[in-house]
Amino acid sequence: MKSIFLKKILVMSAILGIQGFFLYAFYINEGLIFNFKTSYLTKVYLPSYIQSLNNLKLKTGNYLVSVASVFNFNTVYSENIFSGDSQYAKSIPVLLYHGIIENADGSNILLEDFKDQMFALKKAGWETITLDDFYAFMRDKKELPDKSFLLTFDDGRKDSYYPVDPILNALDYNAVIFVITKYSLEDKSGNFYLSKKELKQMAKSGRWEIEAHTREGHDIYKISQDGKQGHYYSNKLWLDDKNRLETEEEFVNRIKSDFISAKSDIEQGLGVEVISFAFPFGDFGQDSVNFPEAEPIISDLAKSIYSTAFYQVWPGKDFSFNYPKENQFLIKRIEVRSYWSSDNLLKVLDTAKAKSLPYFDNFGDYNGWVKKWGRILFDDNGLKIMSLEDSTGAVTILEGSYDWSNYLFNSKIYFNKGETFSILGRFLNDDNFVACVFSNKSIKIEQVLNGNKKIIAEQQGDFQLIGGVYNAGIALKGGAVNCYLDNYLDNEITITSLGSYN
Repeated sequence: MKSIFLKKILVMSAILGIQGFFLYAFYINEGLIFNFKTSYLTKVYLPSYIQSLNNLKLKTGNYLVSVASVFNFNTVYSENIFSGDSQYAKSIPVLLYHGIIENADGSNILLEDFKDQMFALKKAGWETITLDDFYAFMRDKKELPDKSFLLTFDDGRKDSYYPVDPILNALDYNAVIFVITKYSLEDKSGNFYLSKKELKQMAKSGRWEIEAHTREGHDIYKISQDGKQGHYYSNKLWLDDKNRLETEEEFVNRIKSDFISAKSDIEQGLGVEVISFAFPFGDFGQDSVNFPEAEPIISDLAKSIYSTAFYQVWPGKDFSFNYPKENQFLIKRIEVRSYWSSDNLLKVLDTAKAKSLPYFDNFGDYNGWVKKWGRILFDDNGLKIMSLEDSTGAVTILEGSYDWSNYLFNSKIYFNKGETFSILGRFLNDDNFVACVFSNKSIKIEQVLNGNKKIIAEQQGDFQLIGGVYNAGIALKGGAVNCYLDNYLDNEITITSLGSYN
């Protein structure tokens, strides 16, 4: 009898043990079970499993990268000639995704495309880095390998995690996710946003860093009496109960409270440190409708709480990579478009990387000349820069030239129509650069510093530029700027201040 009783006890214990195991497995994988889609088997898990088995040996060090040089139309010289690619990164891109979806919506990335993009990046030698790595790089405290990038996701969506995590695991990649805390940290996640439990699981994996996107600021709010709506951070809100706009003090208190709440929600709820913030819609006050003073206020408040803040950079608006700079707070992100293939993404990254001097371009292929406004066209004769019918000018800049400081830029130019053409130097952004301005009557050196334009020097003459072909250029060394036209050297001018390149 005792042996039968003991057998029953053992059987019952085994059954309870098995049940307990499956209950525990269900508990820790509950999110995956309820969010799993059968298509993930073929689109995510099988390719990722094969990748893990074969390992494909796609680490940067296992591949030789061929580099092509293009010659003969524009030439840039430097006293410190650098030949070939550096083994260390001079600039770092930050990629931004939102949802990874199965049916196209014109905004988010299809799962198949995302998988192809990540595998293509790995094969091309691109490797992810952590926020700490990036933070140290931006402050010139750490060197990172060439082709390093930071991978980020916004909003804290479930479809940013479940189809993505197996791919990250297979490729030995990691990512940062910026969450809306009023949804994910207050049990209001539903079927769309990640829950606190899921975020804890993500952080525990070591592949994900959890950072702040906002608490209340991801919606559109009323900003005028007539019902006009705008972004939460960059505008004063309309207070219906008081029939007026917020005061500046109320604006400051609201923004500061949201910054603090988003950070504390994550730190207290997940037990992780939060150092970064991603501005919803990429708006940090520069797009304000009713409060032009918003940008510096928001910047000061964000700096008092976070170490870095991220925003989207739009094509042609600014350089898209991030360069080491002391006290750099705002970080640019490239938002991956829904229509980009893996080849498109690689082209964007390859052409926007920091370019070494000497540099040559005959415009036979696209190498990163981006339109800021107007129209640019590449053909067999070179690069054409044209104004649109409703505008009076056009500007193009070369991605990857941000950190050029001492150099000569020479170009052959056919001036077809217009009053002036200019060659810009040391272009940091729209508010900081120097320019050689050529016209029929003069050559001028202009400096734009913090948005203020100043004519540094001007030489009068009868140049008769229309219809001619000219060699024109700009030379910069230290604080000196020279303008050239057909090998004619204008008086040397000394500029006493120009951004970080003084």
